[in-house]
Amino acid sequence: MLYNSILLSPISKISKKNNFVDMKTTKLSAFPLSLLFSATLATAADFTGNFFDADGAYYGPDCDKEKNYSGAYYTGNYESPFKTILGKTDEEIQEKMDQLWNHYFKGDNNSKVYYDKGSEAYILDVNNRDVRSEGMSYGMMIAVQTGHKEEFDKLWNWAKNHMWHKGGGWDGYFAWQRNESGSGGDDNCAPDGEMYFMMSLLFAANRWNDSKYMDDAQYILKKMWDNGQHSLFNPQHYVITFQPQGNENNFSDPSYDLPAYVDLFARWSTSNQDKWSKAAKATRDHLYKSSNTKSGLFSDYNNFDGTPHGVSYNGNAEKYMYDAMRCAMNFGMDYYLFGADSARQEEMARRIIDFFEKDNYKHARFNWDGSNPQEQYTLGETGANAVAAMALINDSKYNDAVKKNLKMAWDANLMTGQYRYYDGLVHYLAMLHLSGTFKIWKPKPEVTEKQVTANEHNGVKIESDTTFYSFESCKLYKVNAKPETNAISAKVKLNNAVRVWSTNSAIVIENAAVGTKFAVTDVNGRVLASSKTSSAMQEVRINSRGNFLVIVGNKTYKVVK
Repeated sequence: MLYNSILLSPISKISKKNNFVDMKTTKLSAFPLSLLFSATLATAADFTGNFFDADGAYYGPDCDKEKNYSGAYYTGNYESPFKTILGKTDEEIQEKMDQLWNHYFKGDNNSKVYYDKGSEAYILDVNNRDVRSEGMSYGMMIAVQTGHKEEFDKLWNWAKNHMWHKGGGWDGYFAWQRNESGSGGDDNCAPDGEMYFMMSLLFAANRWNDSKYMDDAQYILKKMWDNGQHSLFNPQHYVITFQPQGNENNFSDPSYDLPAYVDLFARWSTSNQDKWSKAAKATRDHLYKSSNTKSGLFSDYNNFDGTPHGVSYNGNAEKYMYDAMRCAMNFGMDYYLFGADSARQEEMARRIIDFFEKDNYKHARFNWDGSNPQEQYTLGETGANAVAAMALINDSKYNDAVKKNLKMAWDANLMTGQYRYYDGLVHYLAMLHLSGTFKIWKPKPEVTEKQVTANEHNGVKIESDTTFYSFESCKLYKVNAKPETNAISAKVKLNNAVRVWSTNSAIVIENAAVGTKFAVTDVNGRVLASSKTSSAMQEVRINSRGNFLVIVGNKTYKVVK
């Protein structure tokens, strides 16, 4: 099978960081200006790297027909800001993630939340002494992202056997609460559980190539719209409901807004794809509307227009409380995973980071507008806000704030005792994103072999016979490369004369003659900057991340920033 043969091919002589080619240190190849606005370049960029895990699961680049963005879904780049901003090594990052796993899943009775019961296991809300769909689905997401299949299967067995409704009025949904024995509790659903169950099952199906997970995921995905009695998303607004029944169907909880997940549901669901697509847009819109324009905070419950929604049974529903802190993580993950709503998400990030900077990260609970601070800043907020800060990495004005948030998330003491369940798991989920552990595990791609004889291909220097993967024009290639032995010296000299590379805040044009015209565009041809070089080391300030074309004189260069 071609797929298996690819996994055995050596990947060598490629400058990579976290399985992604280091485009900042690799000299980029030039190509003719006439190609700048070709259909291929307007719709997708090219990337090179090792986009498979050790067992052959794929998390690499992909592309859409109409428009592509800068997120990891399109680039396959999951490089950790702990590495790029804090300078942590891969070994230190893995040690930190192992510490989290051993603490919450394998620790003693004062630290763990995972309880193994043979063929089943559950995540315990220690304070309330119950098992919740939220925690079970969080545990499954952690297990699939960290590669712990045995624990994933045990959690899913418990959820299937004791929470999942197969038939009846709640067909396809999950009871949000059960006792530790699996009985009792509440048969109604809590939609954040459904969202994480569906997403973790889809990832498991792709990562571990198991159709049973996919069958279960597709059953749930279909029933979220076609249950007959309940719809997880309001059918008029396409926004997730607080609970899909009665009055609760007419308002939302913005911490249930998970735009990256809904985007993937729209791509991978075998049913209701049009509804999922509408929901993806509506989810991004609702999350933006929910961000207070003054404080950047979110309320626990709100209306479909983003304003707070009060209820008689929760006096804090209109405030920034326990649920709402997750919103920062939700838009932060969508920013780096897709980037389809990057401008608004950068705005949301500036608001909320500015607010907590002024508060000096002291308080945890507020009114929606930021007034009436209460309680002490929590571990969960530390993680969630650090993920939001990822949207500001390329804004130099926020360098200190970004670094501060990342350092707080890294240095935080893991929770023990009575209240470790919720804040501990929100922080753990955030650390998956911050460490580069969280990946979009995709269906097996088609891979085409190609033979190349050159000194450089798609940004990779070829110094000896080597094999690597290259994503070009929306196709994945296994490249068998040999160095070119009869290179024309004049051509080499021309390519070596000008170098184009990037930093966190700029694109640098090196060795171009003073007065050389240049322009920087995105891959869709939109001009971001243009002028003439004024020195041999010309810096062009570009704060956004993504794929750029840099025209210097009559040559065009590709750069990933």
